[in-house]
Amino acid sequence: GTVGGAPTTVLVAGDDADAKAALVAAVQAGGLKAVDAGSLARAHELEALGFLQLTLAVGEKIGWTGGFALAN
Repeated sequence: GTVGGAPTTVLVAGDDADAKAALVAAVQAGGLKAVDAGSLARAHELEALGFLQLTLAVGEKIGWTGGFALAN
């Protein structure tokens, strides 16, 4: 749930505003931070972040429970 003391940020992309709002609410209810990343067209960029995280974990650069946080 945290990365370096900051809440883990879940990036949400989709074309259905109601579905995104429901997912953001569920994520926040779970104690994480959620950011609307835009339309479903952004999904490939979010998938690339996930692949980067897995690649870093396989290479033992980060732990398997590592994640990303957004800082303001």
